[in-house]
Order: sequence, then C-alpha cells, then structure tokens
Amino acid sequence: MPTEVENVIKKDEGQKVEFKESLKLKKEIGETVSAFSNTNDGIILIGVTHSRGIKGVEIGKKTLEDLANYINMNSDPKIYPEINLHQIEDKVIVEVKIKESEEKPVFYNTHAFKRVGRTNQKMSSDEIRKLAREEKKKIGV
Repeated sequence: MPTEVENVIKKDEGQKVEFKESLKLKKEIGETVSAFSNTNDGIILIGVTHSRGIKGVEIGKKTLEDLANYINMNSDPKIYPEINLHQIEDKVIVEVKIKESEEKPVFYNTHAFKRVGRTNQKMSSDEIRKLAREEKKKIGV
C-alpha cells in the first residue's frame, strides 16, 4: 500500500506540492518556502524529479539541521518548517512542510513570492503592499 508521500508524488506538482531533485537547489527551495508561506500550506519533496522520478538524496549528520537553518536564516519573518525523511524505493526523500504564514508577506532574501499553480511567482511591490494591508485588517490595526 502506498504511503502518503508516495500518493503525493503520484498526483504530481501543483498549488500545494513542489518537487526538487537536490538539496543543492537552495535558492529554489527558499523561493518555494516564501511562496507557500504567502499563499497556502505546501509540501516540498527533495529527491524527486519534476517527472516524478525518485532520485533520493544523500543525508549526512547535519543535513536536516543545515536545511532548517538555511530556511530560517533566509526568511523574513522567520519560517520554521517541519522536516521529515521518507524511504521510497530504497532512496531517502526529504519532506519539507510549510504552513501558510499568519504574518505576511514572507520574504526569501529580499523578495516575496506567491504560488500560482505549479510555479513560484515573484510578487510585485503593489502585491506586497496589498498583502500587507490585508494582514493589518486581519489583526485589526
């Protein structure tokens, strides 16, 4: 019986799912963290190709800690993802779960992103201001 992660892979990438082949794609991972944080909950599966192939990743002693620290240090406000490991076809897949942030916009480095279908789109300054105004209304400022 397929696991939850295997079912996610079968459904393909979309509004709430992103595949990354390698942990070396830190910039793209950071952009996706920002996009999910600003748009909707999402899952990044690292070690999976865009064509849904299971490539797997090499995991060292500090790999997950380094990934969590990278995301935290390059997001503003700080994002603390849930990171899990899964074994599929004798390969290790890293699952990064991102919750939609209560505090928006969330920036990766100096840019904010939003999720549109299977893509991360850089938000314009108008979109960022609009999102910030909506957030102020939510908290009653």
